[in-house]
Amino acid sequence: IKIIVVISTSFDFVISLISASGIITFKNSLDLQDTFKSLPLEKVLIETDSPFLAPVPNRGKKNEPSFIDFTANKLAEIKNISKSKLIEITTDNFNKLFFN
Repeated sequence: IKIIVVISTSFDFVISLISASGIITFKNSLDLQDTFKSLPLEKVLIETDSPFLAPVPNRGKKNEPSFIDFTANKLAEIKNISKSKLIEITTDNFNKLFFN
């Protein structure tokens, strides 16, 4: 899990987000999957973690950005929402973090 905390230079806001990588697709990552299941969606991002930790079914290979789709599929399954809704929310979270 990567925890991202941003504090503005004027210290008028703090943003903390938790980022899901390909590790959540591993069969032995049940505790991590449970953690993401309990997190509020407005605190979640998705990342590739390239070139490391490729998601299943590419585990053991060099990771690449196009593999993020596997991570998104698994996270949508964990959160019991559609992948399109997950992408919408995590994109909003990204935009709030970097462009707010």
